Formats: sequence, C-alpha cells, structure tokens
Amino acid sequence: MSTAVAKEITLTELFTWTKRLGKHLLSKWWLIALVAIIMGILGVLYAWSTKPVYVAEITFATENNNSSQLGMYAGIASQFGLDLGGGGTSGVFEGESLMELLKSRTMVEKTLLSPFNKTSQELMVEVFLESNSRKWRDKPSTKNMKFETYPQKADRNRDSIMKNVFDRITKKNLQIERRDKKTNFITIQMKDVNELFAKRFVEILVENALQFYSDYKSKKARQNLRIIETQTDSVRRLLFGNISEVNTINDLNVNPLRQVARTGAQRKQIDVQVNATLYGELLKNLELSRLALRKETPLIQIIDAPILPLEKIKPGRLLTGLVFSFIGIFIISVILILRFIVREPVGKQPIQVQV
Repeated sequence: MSTAVAKEITLTELFTWTKRLGKHLLSKWWLIALVAIIMGILGVLYAWSTKPVYVAEITFATENNNSSQLGMYAGIASQFGLDLGGGGTSGVFEGESLMELLKSRTMVEKTLLSPFNKTSQELMVEVFLESNSRKWRDKPSTKNMKFETYPQKADRNRDSIMKNVFDRITKKNLQIERRDKKTNFITIQMKDVNELFAKRFVEILVENALQFYSDYKSKKARQNLRIIETQTDSVRRLLFGNISEVNTINDLNVNPLRQVARTGAQRKQIDVQVNATLYGELLKNLELSRLALRKETPLIQIIDAPILPLEKIKPGRLLTGLVFSFIGIFIISVILILRFIVREPVGKQPIQVQV
C-alpha cells in the first residue's frame, strides 16, 4: 500500500515540475526569440556568402566485341598461322573496373597536369588551387613551385600538394557511377566552385581514360599488326631485289646456247617464286590483322556532354535562415532546461509519504 502511494506522489511531483519548467521556458520567450532571430540572420549571411558549386556531368557508353564475334575471324586467321589474341584482354577494364580506372591516381593526375586550355600555359592543378585556395602562392614554399616537372623531379612540398588535391577531388568532388547495372552507360560528375574547371576536368578525364582504355584493349592486335607489317615489308624488298637480279643475269647471258650461264638466273627465279608465295600469304595475314585491330578496338560514344551554364548548387537564403533559427531555438532551449534542472531538480521539496 505504501509503495503505491509513494509512486503516485512521485508522478504528481514530476507533473508539477514539468509545469514549472514549461512556465519557465515561456517566461524566457524573448530570449528564445532573440536567439532565433540572430541565428536566422547568420543563416541568411552564410547562404549569401557561400560560393555556388557547379556540377559538370558527362555520360558515355562503351561497347566491346565479345569472344564469339571475334572467334569467327580468329578461326580464319588460324589457317594462316596468325594468332588474333581471341580477346584475351576482355573483362579487365569493364564495368566496375573501368570506373576504378577513371578515378585512379594515374588518370586524375594526368588530367590535373593537362593545360587548362589551348591558349594558356596554366595547368589544371594550378586553376584548382587558385579557385579553392587563393593564397596558396603566398607561402614561400609554393611561390615558385612548378608542376610541369612532376613526377620526374622529386619535390616534397609539391608532391604533398598533389596528393592532397587528388584526395580531395576523389573523395569530395568527383563522383562516378553506373546508374543502370543492365547498361554500359557510365556517368561522371565533377563539383567545383569554378564552373569552367569542372567542365574541363570531366572532358579531359574522359579523354585520357578512354584513350588509355582503347590502347589497352587493342594492344595485342596492334603488336601483331606491326609484326606482320615489318615482315611484309622485308619480304617485299627481297622479292623486288630478286626480280632485279634475275633480269640482270639474263641481260649478261648474251649466248643463249650455253645453258650453264642460265643456272644463276634459274636459282634466283626460284627465290622469286618462293618470296612471291610468302608475300601473298603475308598480305592475307596483314588484312586479317587489320580486321582484328578494328574488332578489338572498343566503340566509345559520348552520350551527354557538359554544356554551359552548368547546374548550380547554392543554399537558399530563406531556407538556410529557417534552419539556423530552428538550430538556435533548440540550443537555447537545451541550455535553459539544463539550468532549470540544476536549480530546481525533481523532488527537491520533501515528499510526504502516507502509510
């Protein structure tokens, strides 16, 4: 019985304390309103002073010839003793691997070290630093810094800056995704306060990465083509040389009754026939190698390219002011509640328990 009465009194005290807390907060309405107004003004000023962020987006598609398509040509080529590779590099830079290539250090740094435009000597990395850190040249260690020699010549400060720029871009600014897993469409987004830099970055990055990708995919076919071209040129020179020698020997043989004199010409004629046959086979192989190179070279198509003006992201003044106001109301309310709890904790007055 006594336990039940004690609980009832505790709940009553809690209810009474809550009412006192509510009255205390209402009595401080002017302070809460003042904080809300000040925070709202700060929010508006923050939104007004914040630089807009521009979003450059580019979408491209890649199409690779599968092994079944190339197998037909490889079968024909095998009759002539030519290995077309059979698509041995397929799958290496496709899907997720191609996306990782786009944000790799090699591709990003190559893009940063590219000229900003054709008429300027300024590099992309210098434009990025000037847009995001205007005073970076004011430091003695960076005043005369040259990025043209990176990474051939070691420079600790410059290498550190390049690493920081790479980390910031890949973690905050650059986003690469394949929105539909069923397609080969890859979308790249670059966010930056410099509109032209964002646009140029995605364009150069895609150009560098796709060139690397195309060269890698067709590397074996290009090697085969160069070998066949070299062999064909060599055999053609031998063939033409043998023909000239045959004609020279025939011209020197002024007595047609002496058959011994024709021996050298007949030997050279055999060389001409052998080299002519070999030359014909090499020409077939050469055409097949060119066909293999065309089949191995991936088809890359830009679907959507960034167009000025770019999409602009900037916090709205009204919305930011309201958010800051609510944050101010929450903070001042928590402070007032904590102060009230310290001064007037629950159950401060003695509780009369009935037995």
